[in-house]
Amino acid sequence: MSLVPSTPAEAIYSLRQCQLTITPLKALDYLEVQLNTYQLLALYQHFFSSEWSTSQTSLYLPVNHEGNSKTVSSENRHSPRELEFITLVYTHLFPMSFWAVESAQEERLQAIPITSMGVDWQIEEGIENLRMGWKLLLPFSKEGRYWLDDVEPEGGEWFNSEFETHHVSYKHIHHPDRIDNKRLRQLCCELTTPLQFLPLALKLLDHETENLWLDESPDEMNYGLYASSLPWSKSSINLLHRKWKQASRILDAAYLLIEWLETDMKTHAQLLLQLWTRALKRT
Repeated sequence: MSLVPSTPAEAIYSLRQCQLTITPLKALDYLEVQLNTYQLLALYQHFFSSEWSTSQTSLYLPVNHEGNSKTVSSENRHSPRELEFITLVYTHLFPMSFWAVESAQEERLQAIPITSMGVDWQIEEGIENLRMGWKLLLPFSKEGRYWLDDVEPEGGEWFNSEFETHHVSYKHIHHPDRIDNKRLRQLCCELTTPLQFLPLALKLLDHETENLWLDESPDEMNYGLYASSLPWSKSSINLLHRKWKQASRILDAAYLLIEWLETDMKTHAQLLLQLWTRALKRT
């Protein structure tokens, strides 16, 4: 990989990045920026070699006619080529939140943000934004039942008001602790309707899929950007890409169930209740 400047302005900019540092902290910051730059460009070449070889995007930040960078904090920003790589990553490999992509325009993404792509109903006002199919499944999940019974004082009344017209009553839904999960999975495997994906959908609600894209909870203090991250490396990108493909299959299956429930909520909710009752633990 060559970072040789191709214009006088780029040469001036490059030299200014190599100015002497006068404190250990500034030296560390400088080295972190350089490391991040080389990591991203090396990863660009590895994962998108064709795009790299044909790219005309600058390796350097834009400069004005006086040879100065456009902002004072330019050393903390990505070059256009780095931003191009980040765009290719979230376009072809795995998602990034809107906030992460926007912030990359102004400051460096020192690590890969892991965006919550699951069913995030536990954040503020999240439950009200759920689709009706997900709302129906809440008392069937462990976390949903806990919220309706112990966190929200009138959770049962809220549920009944949501589904009164569909003839579904909260008191008729057996607590998840009374369900034989092994038997439930067996019963679901015998089905040909999307109801076969019920155990998977409940794992999504409980954040128990063992998939890092689906079990993450948004960090509200960070405006939903990300709760955790992984370093920029080949192994991290390969892992996140593999896990995202798995997460996509899980989401597709779960939403088949949600859409099926919503097409005829009254009828399909009764089928759900019948299945749930058949899965009760035998005493």
